[in-house]
Amino acid sequence: MSGLRTMKWDDTAWSALKDAITPMPPLVRKKALLKIIEASEENARDRTSRVVEGEDLVKAAKEKVPEGVQKICLQSLAEHGIVDES
Repeated sequence: MSGLRTMKWDDTAWSALKDAITPMPPLVRKKALLKIIEASEENARDRTSRVVEGEDLVKAAKEKVPEGVQKICLQSLAEHGIVDES
């Protein structure tokens, strides 16, 4: 999975993402993972950061995770201490 990243990720954010996508149905998981990584990295670049952090991941999850699994994904992120602070 790390080959999908083009930026450095905060270790907690990366671990949280891996755990958050695990319960997704296999057909959804890979596509969602790619979209979340791309959006998270774009969010980090928008903040002019070199490192993807939790806030980038939460924003991406809200925008890119399919509705049917979004709540589960966000709950998993919260279990890692990654919450929406907006």
